[in-house]
Amino acid sequence: MSQPREENLQKALTQAAMAAARMEIMAQKARAQKRPAEAALFAALAASASVQAHRFTMLLRGKVHDTGDNLAEAADELLPGLAREYAALVALADKAGNSMAASALDQTTQAVTRQAELAQAARRDGDGDEAYMLCPVCGWLARGEAPDNCPVCGCIAAKFQLLGLPD
Repeated sequence: MSQPREENLQKALTQAAMAAARMEIMAQKARAQKRPAEAALFAALAASASVQAHRFTMLLRGKVHDTGDNLAEAADELLPGLAREYAALVALADKAGNSMAASALDQTTQAVTRQAELAQAARRDGDGDEAYMLCPVCGWLARGEAPDNCPVCGCIAAKFQLLGLPD
């Protein structure tokens, strides 16, 4: 893939992912304000932008490989790389005196590090029969039961979201 084409797809992916995230936040706000029609519109816009981001990702990465190779990529490259990038952003935010951004980025770094651990465990131990529990504040994942409090941000177990059981 040529460099300008890849750079353009990376920009498009970033924009689509940011739009999806922003529209989802707008949908949450509309739901909180009891405006279901607008919430539905924002949720639909978020879903559409997510489809676009997925499409750009597929164009950038090529075909998705078998699950074993995908686990290896996630555990060995993608997630550790993200953790390093976020850690570098923490340092920049600290240097700039932006403690709120530094804290959020640090929590994200810890959550992504946990994701890498889970991917490594899945590679090593195979599939399990426990559901994943998501901390809605920082994105940390638990396997099976949610902890009493999120080890990253302190969110209580009752707030964790069940992501589903394996088929």
